[in-house]
Amino acid sequence: MTILDLYFRRPVFWDYLFSSGVTVFVYFLYDNCLIELIDKERSISMTSDIASVGLTSAGFILTLLTVLITFKSASSLSKDNYDEDNSLFQLFFVSDLYFQTIGILKNCIKSLIFISVIGFGLKSFLPSNYTQYTFFFNIIGLCIIGFTLWRCLLILTKILNLQK
Repeated sequence: MTILDLYFRRPVFWDYLFSSGVTVFVYFLYDNCLIELIDKERSISMTSDIASVGLTSAGFILTLLTVLITFKSASSLSKDNYDEDNSLFQLFFVSDLYFQTIGILKNCIKSLIFISVIGFGLKSFLPSNYTQYTFFFNIIGLCIIGFTLWRCLLILTKILNLQK
């Protein structure tokens, strides 16, 4: 079993665990006066940007998911009538990997929407004397978006390799 196999069993868990670890490390640096927080306005602006990027990325992944589902529905191939002459891409639609891929992409969308809603919620409802701490949310949000897009890119690369 490779590290990627372990990662893809519970990708959202690992994303949030690694992101939380990075944030705890940065908080440790802040707590020991090794770094300073950025000013409140800049931190809130970054929170808005991260939330917007999260929603935009969720839209792109939703589009990819829609394309995959459309390809599957257009395929007349099923587990009962495939043969070895079919392309790997066609066989992908009747394999369990297709449903795992759809599940992973759905979780990507949920994770990105969650990060975006939290970001907009912090911006809207956090009292102004605490807004400098949105810096730590920004770290988590940026990591989650990075990990999620990286995971989608891995999946898309594997699907493209099937089409060759």
